[in-house]
Amino acid sequence: MSSRFRLLVPYLFVGPAVLSVAIFLYGPLVASALLSVFDWNLLSSDLSFVGAKNYATVFSNVDFRTAAWNTVLYCIILIPAQIILPLLLALMIHSVRKSPLQGLYRGSLFLPTIVAYSVAGVAWSWLFNPVNGLFNEIFGYLGFPPSRWHTDPNLALLCVCLVTFWKTFGLNMLLWLAALANLPHELREASQLDGASPRRHFFTISLPLMTPTAFFISVTTFFHVLDDIVGVIDVLTHGGPAGRSSSLLYFLWQQGLRFFQFGPASAVAMVVIVMVLLVTWLQFRVAEKRVHYG
Repeated sequence: MSSRFRLLVPYLFVGPAVLSVAIFLYGPLVASALLSVFDWNLLSSDLSFVGAKNYATVFSNVDFRTAAWNTVLYCIILIPAQIILPLLLALMIHSVRKSPLQGLYRGSLFLPTIVAYSVAGVAWSWLFNPVNGLFNEIFGYLGFPPSRWHTDPNLALLCVCLVTFWKTFGLNMLLWLAALANLPHELREASQLDGASPRRHFFTISLPLMTPTAFFISVTTFFHVLDDIVGVIDVLTHGGPAGRSSSLLYFLWQQGLRFFQFGPASAVAMVVIVMVLLVTWLQFRVAEKRVHYG
């Protein structure tokens, strides 16, 4: 084997991975950046340069501003819920780790994660049905007036949050469980000998040792929230009523694949990319310094 071929061998191994990333990740990114300054509807051969007009159109759109504000609300509600509540569930399951039922608890709580969005949406639509849904039947039995649930402009966003949390909390729960299982038993025994309470042990020993997992969950949960709510919105509310449950990514999908306005849709995509990069940079800037490895 010649020395020149030996130099090419590493590139032959990484070449397919680099090529796939370039085609399926950076290719669409560059295409979105270019289309954001052009007027094109995919069906026409006319491609005219419009500069920043698409961005001006998007920012002046009331539906875009509503979707942006809804996205902020989704993040405010779901990100803490997707981090804290799975941790509490993981602590409860970890506390019965010696029980033969632990596997049943873990599997039953993770089950919604593998359910398709279409199935979850149909099931929750039946539960939320304003006429004869299960929740309103329970309300009637308890003497409460019926609710419109996901068809109520004031409750639609909360209903999407509830279904999204139910559908996706299982993954973070398993990550917390894995972190708890890897904690050294010697530290727990030492803290018990020193008379530390379970709460003090958790906040002073367990949680600092789990900061790598906490940092990973906090970063990935932001991406998951932006993506997961789209499936629930599409099946459960279709962005309604009156756009009160829409989000930036759902608005992007509507502009691009429903109305074929690829210029404004690409402008929305660039806004979302900048927002994601900014939030991720802030997360690494602020939280990474508090992560303890080893």
